[in-house]
Amino acid sequence: MTIKSTFLASLLGLFLLTVAACGGPTVMPDTPPEILYGEDVCDQCNMIINDERYAAGLVVETEPGRYEHRIFDDIGDLLVYEKEQGDELVIAAYYVHDYNSKEWIDGRTAYYIYSEELVTPMGFGLAAAAQQLEAETLAAEWNGAVLTLNELHERFAAAK
Repeated sequence: MTIKSTFLASLLGLFLLTVAACGGPTVMPDTPPEILYGEDVCDQCNMIINDERYAAGLVVETEPGRYEHRIFDDIGDLLVYEKEQGDELVIAAYYVHDYNSKEWIDGRTAYYIYSEELVTPMGFGLAAAAQQLEAETLAAEWNGAVLTLNELHERFAAAK
């Protein structure tokens, strides 16, 4: 081995150690997850995520300044995950899909529709809407109720 190849091998090794020490890539705290529907699995139940109308995501802080996505096939699975992780979980952002547009929306300001008539991937009967009027229309159609995220947390905590 020549001095040049030894130097390059050492440099490559140092680079790989630096990358490993940094723990790999992190996501931006204000970026919704990218889900490969039909391929990615739910972080709670390990089922394949197929229907974007009910898919949800979290951005969690795993250590100071380091963020990762958690993805779910049902809004209810997000709530179960959140409850099971307890105070250890540091949530930077909630993301859910608007039922009609299928666009990611901020889960903290979304309006949630709960209905026993709504068939969702894991049977929680939850959907989300960006606008209150849209949520009220869906709730009337499904004989359901419109809830904020705080109300959803309260109802879920009382039920489980």
